Amino acid sequence: MMSLRLILVSIIWGVNFAFVKFALSDFHPLSFTVVRFSLGALFLMGVMLAAGEPFGIARKDRAPLVRLGLIGITLYNIFFMEGLKYTTASHSALLISLSPLFAALIQAASGKERITGAVGMGLLLSSIGVFLIIRSHANGLDFSSGGLFGDVLTLCASVFWALYTLKAKPLLEAYSPVKVTAYTMATGSLLLLPVGMYELIHQTWSTISAPTWAALGFAAFISGGLAFSLWYQGVKRIGVTRTIVYHYLVPFVAVVFAAIFLDEHISSVQVLGGLSILTGVSLVQRSRTV
Repeated sequence: MMSLRLILVSIIWGVNFAFVKFALSDFHPLSFTVVRFSLGALFLMGVMLAAGEPFGIARKDRAPLVRLGLIGITLYNIFFMEGLKYTTASHSALLISLSPLFAALIQAASGKERITGAVGMGLLLSSIGVFLIIRSHANGLDFSSGGLFGDVLTLCASVFWALYTLKAKPLLEAYSPVKVTAYTMATGSLLLLPVGMYELIHQTWSTISAPTWAALGFAAFISGGLAFSLWYQGVKRIGVTRTIVYHYLVPFVAVVFAAIFLDEHISSVQVLGGLSILTGVSLVQRSRTV
């Protein structure tokens, strides 16, 4: 059941690229991000209220929650958005997809989880699969010096996402995934305000169309509140490595979605890449990380 939920998260996040791209035709990037995660936090707090879940947080856990919001909402989005300015979308998708590899390496270095042969092979196959999918895209990959700055920023964002998944584990032992997600989104949005204030002030709110508001709603409530909570539910139940490997499915889902709804062609290389990702994810899920 947990695997199905994480596959659903991958589908939501894969589809979300199209919704965000559409919404950014009316929104400034940072104003969109601040509003998205603020609404996501309010939505999850409403869920907590409806479920009768207490809002209290132990004093010792407040600073770790703030740090988690800083890492996963504030810094991740700043580095991701800024990196996208200086590199291509293909490079961005490839580098962000490396977060499972970073998470596994950090876990192994800290002695919390050992990378077994099956896990290592699964991560390698999934990474190769993502590379094949993106390499076969019309824009391809071009590792020239022109986009190096953007690549470095995006690589940092990928590490921040890995840390956002890793650092939540101790908090999830004490609190529900919904509560941890709600507070990290709230604190992350507040910390993002100083950076995004200029765009928020200069955002032309009256010209935002109804479809754009709908795209924002999907990004905030479905891709944000629901998917982020399910993601942390996975971390809590099956561990970091076996959860974060599902992140490899996101670019594959994005390609399939584009083929079905945007009438884009899927090449044989992309099919091979998809099979490589699925095989890699399956290997990690069937392995035992210790």
